[in-house]
Amino acid sequence: MAKFPTEVTESVVVPVPLAEAYAFFADVPGSARCIPGIDRCEDAGGGVYRFVFEERSTGPISMTVTYTARYVGNGTDRVDFESTGAPGDNTDVNGTITLEPVDAGATRVTARQMLAPDTPVPRLLQGFIKSYVEGEATTAARGYLANVARRLGGAAG
Repeated sequence: MAKFPTEVTESVVVPVPLAEAYAFFADVPGSARCIPGIDRCEDAGGGVYRFVFEERSTGPISMTVTYTARYVGNGTDRVDFESTGAPGDNTDVNGTITLEPVDAGATRVTARQMLAPDTPVPRLLQGFIKSYVEGEATTAARGYLANVARRLGGAAG
């Protein structure tokens, strides 16, 4: 299987104080509901969560992204996550959600994520699939933050 590591960084300002934004992201299953295309987020215990997405396909290739990641927060303005490589996973992921106060009632959320799915594609199609994965990762990150902004009462921007 071919892996296509793709890194994406996107930001949004949400109309909530820093502590409220942090509490939202520290609730991994709750904030995971904002991820486009997610089927479920299961708590595996000890800050570890398993993510299973709806099946996606392009042309003759389809897959269901599955990964398990450990989440560690610093208690104030940062949540880091990284794959654990659990059995059945087909995607590596790592990243950081950082929070920065804009003023007393607003927080800038920056999500940086590296995603590397195992893709069952023949060598001849790998260039096409790489650009597809990059586009999907960017669209998903933007959609996630837009959903977060709506959930926390603001507009994406």
